[in-house]
Amino acid sequence: MKKSLFFAFVFSTLVGSAQKPSERNVARPSRIDTVVIVKQVANDSALLNYQQILEKTNNQLSLWANPYGILIGILGVLITILGIGVAFVIYKQSKDAKDLIKESLSKHENELAKLIAEKNSYFANIELSLNKSIEEYQEKLSTPLNEDQKSQITQFITTLQEQKNFMDLKTHTHSGYASQDIPENHEVIESTLFYAKIKLNKVGQSFVIYLRIIASDGKKYWLGFAGNKRDTPGKTKYEYTIHSFFRTQNPVIQENVLEIFKSGYPELSCYPVRIDNIRLRGSDNDTEQITFTYKIT
Repeated sequence: MKKSLFFAFVFSTLVGSAQKPSERNVARPSRIDTVVIVKQVANDSALLNYQQILEKTNNQLSLWANPYGILIGILGVLITILGIGVAFVIYKQSKDAKDLIKESLSKHENELAKLIAEKNSYFANIELSLNKSIEEYQEKLSTPLNEDQKSQITQFITTLQEQKNFMDLKTHTHSGYASQDIPENHEVIESTLFYAKIKLNKVGQSFVIYLRIIASDGKKYWLGFAGNKRDTPGKTKYEYTIHSFFRTQNPVIQENVLEIFKSGYPELSCYPVRIDNIRLRGSDNDTEQITFTYKIT
């Protein structure tokens, strides 16, 4: 009996001691459980923030579905179409302007060509008329005439010949001694003649008109015709100037280019090939404008 009571006491003691630790664990959470709870709260907060961001994004995206978003989209499309239309109009206007300019230039070129053709035809007719008159008066010289009649007819033929020679002259004006160059491109042959008339403002006003000659040696030489400055020819290695016009307000030049070149450069074995430039010079003291008219045949 005593032994049974003893074993019952020991067993109850062991059961009581085994239950105490679990009761303490329930009453006092461990440090590990606290960390887990904190992490769970943090995760819940992040999830909440993420949900809020998604909601805001969805709200913003949903703006495209409202009337204002549709209106903005339509306006964007219209502006794009308008920009394309403006660009096309500008291009079309630019093309039309270019075509108009091209057409205008072509029209002016045709008109100019027509005027030149008419002018050439006019001078050709005058030249034919002068040639006919010269031939008729030359025939009269072969008929019995007294000396006075022959002199008058001869003088009249000379006048007609001068009119023929000085038709269709190129006209230029110049003032001062600084040079004015006019490009030319005329072949020189044995019969090439240079005609020029200079209209001065007063007797004694000096001038020079030059021809630039490209010779067969490839070098360039100048032939000059001057007046009212000196009375002897001037010459350097590449320039020869005749001074033979004095006391006149309207000098007239009518010279054979080849003959003047040979007389100016007798020491050269080369010959003139082409005239490529006309140079005008006025007085270094009297700077009033001078009129030069010339032609090369």
